[in-house]
Formats: sequence, structure tokens, C-alpha cells
Amino acid sequence: MKIEELEDAPQWLRDAETQDADVGIVEGAVHWYKGAWHSGIWYGGTWYQGDWHGGTWYGGRWKNGIWHGGTWKNGIWRNGIWHDGIWEYGTWDYGTWYNGIWHNGIWFNGKWHRGSWYEGRWEWGYHTRVVPSGKPPYSDRET
Repeated sequence: MKIEELEDAPQWLRDAETQDADVGIVEGAVHWYKGAWHSGIWYGGTWYQGDWHGGTWYGGRWKNGIWHGGTWKNGIWRNGIWHDGIWEYGTWDYGTWYNGIWHNGIWFNGKWHRGSWYEGRWEWGYHTRVVPSGKPPYSDRET
């Protein structure tokens, strides 16, 4: 459904700048099925597919989609493509990271191409950098 058609949409969702959004409210939680998010603040729910162009993500589950830029504060990333932006904290299960700044969190699996890693826990994944054992395999800065 379109956001403006939802009777029980939270105000933060109504205030966001979006395009071609297909959204539902299930048991009080936002479910984003497709469309583009251009700006605003995401406070929780489940993102199934779509493009994130800017804004701030405060929590919830990202199932799949493309992140073009913005700030990720916390949440669970299941799969998708991250092009650029700032990751402050959260859990990354799988996906492809092309560029951006990782401040903290847990990386379980995926493909890291480049970016700046400051802190966090690397469990498993593929990286395009070769570094001495014991150092983060994905850092653009000296550790």
C-alpha cells in the first residue's frame, strides 16, 4: 500500500521522503516491501526490498535491498548491497559492502571491498585486501 493510504502508519513514516513505496503495517510494525527511501528517520520494522538513498536507520531488520548512503545506528542486516554510508552499530549477517565507514558491530559473513573499519568483531567473510594475520582484513587505516 502507499503510505498515505495506511490509517495506522506512524508519523515518522509519514514524514519521510519516499518514492513508489509499497508498505504495510503488520501487528503494529512497519513492513517495507519495495520503493525508494530518500530521507527521514527509520525507527523500526522490517525492510524487505528497495533502495535507501539517505536518512538515518535506528533499528529493525533489513532483509534485502540496496543502501546508497545515510547513517545506520543499529539493527540487523540480513542481506543486500551497501554502497556507501556510516555504520555505527549493529549485526551484519551477509551482503556486499563496497564502501563506507564501519564504527562498531558484528560482521558474520559477506564480501567487503573497501572502506574504513574502526572497531567491531569480524567472524567470517571475504575481503579483497591481504594483510598480516591478526589484523582486521578490511581496514583503510593503520591499526
